[in-house]
Amino acid sequence: MTITYEKQGHIGVFTIDHGKVNALTFEMHEQLHSHLVQFLNDDTVKVGILKGSEGKCFCAGDDLNEGDEYPEGEDISQKILALARNKPIIAAVNSWCLGQGLIYLMLLTDIRVAGSGAKFGFPEIAYAMAGASGSTRLPLHIPRVWANWLVLTGEKITADKALQYQIINEVVPDEEVFDRALEIANLIASHPLIAIQTEMECLKKCPEMAADEAVTLTRELYDRQGKIYRQEPGAVSGIEHFKGK
Repeated sequence: MTITYEKQGHIGVFTIDHGKVNALTFEMHEQLHSHLVQFLNDDTVKVGILKGSEGKCFCAGDDLNEGDEYPEGEDISQKILALARNKPIIAAVNSWCLGQGLIYLMLLTDIRVAGSGAKFGFPEIAYAMAGASGSTRLPLHIPRVWANWLVLTGEKITADKALQYQIINEVVPDEEVFDRALEIANLIASHPLIAIQTEMECLKKCPEMAADEAVTLTRELYDRQGKIYRQEPGAVSGIEHFKGK
């Protein structure tokens, strides 16, 4: 049972690998946290991909055989979600994406590609383990009526429904999921890291600000990014870039 991490050029690939349904153990949460810290601190990596191991599902949630109390009393998943993440992660989803797997999809990934056979859901309500709507702040991510349906019915929905609910970006044939995620990752990685990080910060902070505050922050980030980018070898200004088109 493990979560592996490997670099492919400017892309970091996280792979969940634990049995047929890729249930998450306490140890795997620890591994994911460690890998994410490595990913965020490595300036040669610009974007990540989170996927299940080949031929298995994305993640069917936590391994309930371990119970729901962390052995050391510390919820490692909260440490993961509290990381100051300034690089995007793309989800490559096949088969089941349930419970904690769907929580990580909502809070730890930014662009999501799913196979046509993927299924999504929060089944916790049936076991008196509800609360996913609170930890994910689900109605801020998708329309409230769809959030209500997901958490109150516990229904597992198809990839097409997940696209309708605005949980995912694209549905592709099952065998093309990782290739499509890799294609998107390479597109993002073609841009300067500082520009990617700037947009990530804007996407995170500006929606919760007043309009004038958002404009002020954007100007500060824009100026900072220009100063840093111009120091990089081979960097060109925006005007020079467009002249070269």
